[in-house]
Amino acid sequence: MPKIAENPIILVDGSFYFYRAYYGLPSLTTSAGEPTGAIYGVLNMLRSILLKYQPSHIAVVFDTKGKTFRDEIFAKYKSHRPLMPVNLSVQAHPLHAMVKAVGIPVFITPGVEADDVIGTLAMQAGIIGDQVLISTGDKDMLQLVKENVILINTINNTILGPHEVCGKYGIPPELIADFLALKGDASDNIPGVPGVGQKTAKALLQGVGGLDVLYKNLDSIAKLNCRGAKTMAGKLEEHKELAYLSYKLATIKTNVALDISYANLNRSEPDLHMLQQLFKRYEFKRWLTELETGTWLTNKKG
Repeated sequence: MPKIAENPIILVDGSFYFYRAYYGLPSLTTSAGEPTGAIYGVLNMLRSILLKYQPSHIAVVFDTKGKTFRDEIFAKYKSHRPLMPVNLSVQAHPLHAMVKAVGIPVFITPGVEADDVIGTLAMQAGIIGDQVLISTGDKDMLQLVKENVILINTINNTILGPHEVCGKYGIPPELIADFLALKGDASDNIPGVPGVGQKTAKALLQGVGGLDVLYKNLDSIAKLNCRGAKTMAGKLEEHKELAYLSYKLATIKTNVALDISYANLNRSEPDLHMLQQLFKRYEFKRWLTELETGTWLTNKKG
């Protein structure tokens, strides 16, 4: 298991946890029937992170509304996904307000997804050599993993560094985008190469190499010990354009133009008055009591 440095930089995939809390946790409502379960779930998770790691630099990143550059290059990208449920969307604004009141910066960047903002901030920190913890359960983020960029899933407490990614998936982090380009990704509507599934994609990457290497060594594919190896070169050649389109869709950007750098992700002092108002407004009674007694950020029980 990777060793976690003291006071790491933490980047939280807010959109992942927002949906996860809504669909995976019991539904909560105020006495007036307003939904609050997703707010409670995400904020409780953030509090656990603050208590466990005591970070001085942290940010929560949410997806932007509207289209991104991926929609521009592939109109069907995520087109099969339903709109955000109303009972979830109404929780977004109060959640953002609470996160900011806790003293954590919130990022929402037009034209790109949360993954790209996290990737850019992680790359900035990685170049300097600071350790970054990316808190998410999104497998796409595996491609960002390096010696000093580690994935943590706060829900099931898994921690993945380069060694763990290789051990679990059979390929290193730098080939995850190639893997998705070959097999596709139904959750994001990334097409991939027709006829290439998970096992075949892994065999191609392990036996020959990434996408660029594959297309320079198509003759080597027939020698592989995998299903359809003799005809696979023809499939790849036929669908080369689709493979590279899928690669573009699957690759997380690490050069997004941001107004702030990772070094400025300072955690500030909580706005206790604002938190008190919000906890009262959304009827988080136990949290309100803990806030008033000064134990909300020292009491591990949520």
